[in-house]
Amino acid sequence: MLRGLYTASSGMIAQQKIVDVLSNNIANVNTSGYKKDTVTTMAFPDFMVTRSGGDNVPYNGYIGNMDYGVLVETFNTNFSEGNIEKTDGKLDFAIDGSGFFTVSTPNGIRYTRDGSFTLNSNGYLVTKDGYYVMGQNGPIQLNNGDISVDDFGNISLNGQTVNKLNIVDFSNYSTLRKEGNNLFFTTGGQAIPASGAVKQGYLEGSNVNPVDEMVTMISAMRTYEANQKTVSAFDETLDKAVNEVGRI
Repeated sequence: MLRGLYTASSGMIAQQKIVDVLSNNIANVNTSGYKKDTVTTMAFPDFMVTRSGGDNVPYNGYIGNMDYGVLVETFNTNFSEGNIEKTDGKLDFAIDGSGFFTVSTPNGIRYTRDGSFTLNSNGYLVTKDGYYVMGQNGPIQLNNGDISVDDFGNISLNGQTVNKLNIVDFSNYSTLRKEGNNLFFTTGGQAIPASGAVKQGYLEGSNVNPVDEMVTMISAMRTYEANQKTVSAFDETLDKAVNEVGRI
């Protein structure tokens, strides 16, 4: 009985984590360059169940396998490209294809697909959180004037090239981890040249499909409720076993 209680409880915990991830995806449906997360679950390792004593006991005591429910195995990020939307903003950039903008933060170099940049008080190109956008010649500083960027990321000010966006890619995206603020860091992956083209005046939208996320969330909530009812049934049975049967 307790095994069934633990199994149903593990299902509730797993579904709650799935709902948390789905909720975060839906909350970022309008975040530029956001990449949705998914959850992979797995069963606990099987245990061999044995029996001793009684009738019809197998010679070795083994009567079958039993597992103890489900658990969350990994959190994965879906790096598929979102829709590219026109904004006409001079400091809005999208990468059409693979690649990431390079950003300098207090914690080191980070990567993002969110190209909604601005200029700080010193004329440096920065993210919405104030982190420096890196060029191949270091932080990108621009004065007032006509700013243009070509498909290769070359930045021109009043017709003169001043820097180039440092756009990189990774051969293995599994080395990338989310840090928050729409940034990624690498756990050891080597940056390689990116093949994507830069589009000025555009932003990449989130790759979250809100309809799909809501359908998955409804399914997760129903599974959670089914496990909750199972836990309640076991709890009532245990209550009767302890408080009623125990008095006889």
